[in-house]
Amino acid sequence: MTTQKKYPIPSAEQEDLEESLGAVYHCFERGIRDKKSILAVLEEVVNVEAYGKLLSRGYAREAGSDVELSGEGMKLAEDVTRRHRLAERLLTDVLALSSHYVDPNACKLEHIISPEVAQSICALLGHPSECPHGSPIPRGECCREAGESVEPIISSLDKLSDGEKGRIAYLLLKNHPELHQLLALGLVPGTVFSLHQTHPTYVVQAGETTIALEKDIAEKIFVRRTG
Repeated sequence: MTTQKKYPIPSAEQEDLEESLGAVYHCFERGIRDKKSILAVLEEVVNVEAYGKLLSRGYAREAGSDVELSGEGMKLAEDVTRRHRLAERLLTDVLALSSHYVDPNACKLEHIISPEVAQSICALLGHPSECPHGSPIPRGECCREAGESVEPIISSLDKLSDGEKGRIAYLLLKNHPELHQLLALGLVPGTVFSLHQTHPTYVVQAGETTIALEKDIAEKIFVRRTG
C-alpha cells in the first residue's frame, strides 16, 4: 500500500492561493480589473501578501493599471470557482442548508474536493449552469461530454411520470410531523418504488405498501430514476 496520498490535504498557503485566484476571478466577472481595486479585495479576503504571491508564482501579471491572469492562473481560478459553486449547489439543493451556512462551508469544501468528486457532484446535480446566487458555474469536462441538454440524475418525485420507477435519495422536509409520517410508512432514503398515479394525488407503491401523497409532499421527495 502506498503511503503517498493522491490528493493531499492542501496547505494553508495553497488555500490562500486558491482563495486569491477565486477572488480575482470574481472581480473579473464584475468588470473589475484595475490593480487598486483588486489589491483592496485581496487584502480584505486573504491577506496583504496575496497579490505579490500571485505575481511571483506567475498566476497574474500587470498590464498598465490593470491586472491579468496568466493562462495557468485563469485555469486554476476557473477550477476553484467551479468547485466552490458546485459545493454551494450541493449544500443548498441536497443538504438544504440555510443560506448563511452555505458560503462558509463551500469555502472549506472548495479546497478539498478532488476532480473526480467535482465531476460526480456536477453529474448528480444535472450539470447546473448557475450557483444559488445566479453566478455562472464554469463548465467542466463532464458538462462538455454530456452535451447541452442533460437531465438531473436526482429529481423530485413530482417530476416523474405514471409508471416510472425509482429509488429515494433524500427527503427535503423540515416539518417533523410530515417527515416522521413518511419514515413510518417506509419512505426512507434507499427505498425502491413505482409511481402508479400522478393525479389527483401521487400514488406510490413501495414493497407491499401503497401510499398517496399530495403534490407539496411529492415535491420534497428527491429520487433517482431506475426505469
